Amino acid sequence: MKLVTFKALKESIGFVVENKVFDLRLAYASYLKEVEKESKPLKVAYSAIPSNMIDFLDGEEKTLEFARKAYDFVCNKLREGKTVESPNGDKLFYEMTQIKLKAPIPVPRLMVDFSTFEEHVKMSFEKIGLSVPSEWYIMPVGYKMNPYSVVGPEEPILYPSYTQLLDYELEFAVIIGKKGKNIQKEKAYDYVFGYTIVNDVSARDVELIELRAMPLGPLKSKDFDSATPMGPWIVTKDEIEDPHNLRMKARVNGELWSEANTKDMYWKIPDLIEHLSRDQTLYPGMVLLSGTPGHGCGLHIGRFLNPGDVVELEIEKIGVLRNRVVKE
Repeated sequence: MKLVTFKALKESIGFVVENKVFDLRLAYASYLKEVEKESKPLKVAYSAIPSNMIDFLDGEEKTLEFARKAYDFVCNKLREGKTVESPNGDKLFYEMTQIKLKAPIPVPRLMVDFSTFEEHVKMSFEKIGLSVPSEWYIMPVGYKMNPYSVVGPEEPILYPSYTQLLDYELEFAVIIGKKGKNIQKEKAYDYVFGYTIVNDVSARDVELIELRAMPLGPLKSKDFDSATPMGPWIVTKDEIEDPHNLRMKARVNGELWSEANTKDMYWKIPDLIEHLSRDQTLYPGMVLLSGTPGHGCGLHIGRFLNPGDVVELEIEKIGVLRNRVVKE
């Protein structure tokens, strides 16, 4: 199931079927009325399903079960060639051209960008004349990101005024869907809700200064408005049998710049969840990023972004995240 945050008349959450976006609350109300013969389907649906993704994820298995009932109901109706109508006559679904997709989690509770691809680390350290520290192999490392820098598909990436070397980073993201602490690797996937795509936009010239001055993780090189495009949706974990075997691609103006695979992650998803949850509670709506793979950014090939460029990041079984670079 592909879950989205979208804006039509107002911002809502929904799911995608046959390239149409269905309002989740109204779809569940339709299910309640037709299948469960509920006399007040709208009241029950609006009480059961929140209007935003964070609150929806907070419901964990309960709200996901409601969503699945609505999704299966709609899919079955369409498969039978029947129409689906909301109980009150409100518009139940939209064509993609009729709505604006937002980031699936417009403001995540927390974002942690891990460094999981060994080849990327090697290539990046070579750029500054260093080798990979042995400590990198001891535990997953990363840095916390600004959740207010998130934008959705088709929203502009604003070129920062203080950089001359703007870059993309092709990243696979894991959405936490269950509260937990001190989680063992063997149970890590119980806490995964689904997956999406993130572009970790980076000012490379500023990053070089920051890393040399005080290597505690980037600040202004990755922290500016629109620095973190996310989307186009969350694909629930049941749709992806093996998250560590997904092809990854990046195109700029239609030209293939990067190609990789999640199988090359040295640190796997269970490693990340186990490490981050040590003496720290994880909450639904947290986003764990993979870091970029080898050849997964312009730095590796000596090419950078310019105003007007269109960046498309694609991950197999998830979709395409598309954004244009804009100079303010």
